[in-house]
Amino acid sequence: MYINLDVLNITNGNTEIIDSEFGRMSIEKIEAGKLKLLTGKIIATDPILLYDDECFSNHVKPGLYSVNIYIGKAGNRRQQTVAAEIRFSDQEPLKWEMALFEGESSQAFARNEFMGYEVENGLASFMDEKVMEILDAYDKEQLKSYEKIIVNEVRKSSNSCASIIMDEKTGLNLVVFASGWNEGTFPTYYGLDPNNKIARLVTDFMVIE
Repeated sequence: MYINLDVLNITNGNTEIIDSEFGRMSIEKIEAGKLKLLTGKIIATDPILLYDDECFSNHVKPGLYSVNIYIGKAGNRRQQTVAAEIRFSDQEPLKWEMALFEGESSQAFARNEFMGYEVENGLASFMDEKVMEILDAYDKEQLKSYEKIIVNEVRKSSNSCASIIMDEKTGLNLVVFASGWNEGTFPTYYGLDPNNKIARLVTDFMVIE
């Protein structure tokens, strides 16, 4: 199974500078928004492509959680999102497991194999399963308006991230952020604390390998 502990452990605050193929990369943690989870069933997906519409098999307690992005910059290169996380507690993970869909297992994966979600539009997102239900009911015009809102809100942000409210009554939203290399398939991991509870959910955008 592919796993890059150097990237995942950035979320523990272990380092602010990390080696990359482009040289020493400085890392900055930025809060992209607060994510409202009504069901605790999390979907990670390209918010425009919406190809990955299934929630991860492990669920969390409903609540409001911080979504952080970790921005890396090396030399004169443009900044890139190295990782994105939902933080469920301040406990440091002792181990990491790949986040998969129901019925999937990583046990047979070779060293460099992984499952992940597909990104085609340079943006990724975290959302509750209920948000996908809202999007599934949209017609073409509503989807077009939704996509325009996402693009406009992200462009307003100097760090290419935004929180988009989908239901004013419940506060349901999705948190959107740039996806590192813009396009690709990216793995996500659970960070498990000493009590084997989920402390983090982290997507590695494979900027650093």
